[in-house]
Amino acid sequence: MSSRCCAVGTATQRRSNDRGTVSAPCPALGFAVELEPTAGLSAERLTTLRAEWASFLDERGLRGREQRVGTQLRFEVESEASQATQNDRAAVERWLSTRTEIAGCRVGDIHDLRPDP
Repeated sequence: MSSRCCAVGTATQRRSNDRGTVSAPCPALGFAVELEPTAGLSAERLTTLRAEWASFLDERGLRGREQRVGTQLRFEVESEASQATQNDRAAVERWLSTRTEIAGCRVGDIHDLRPDP
């Protein structure tokens, strides 16, 4: 049996039991992060914050898809190789707590980022 998360079986098993059974896709576990930059933050400092945020995520093997909502920044954070974990979520909270450029933030619970079918 394959160790990959949602695999049905090995190729040999599928050939010998070819019923066309396909498992559901693995969930894409991640979490949302909402950031509110401090009032009056310069465009240059905001650009630096984004670059440092991207570097932090990259060091952890994470990536964040950005969605801008007014002055708020929203990211869906997921792992590049597997599933985001509670440890990843906690590391994000710790990193954000050290940033003076952020007036407020919210780190959501881990959930499946894939859209509902």
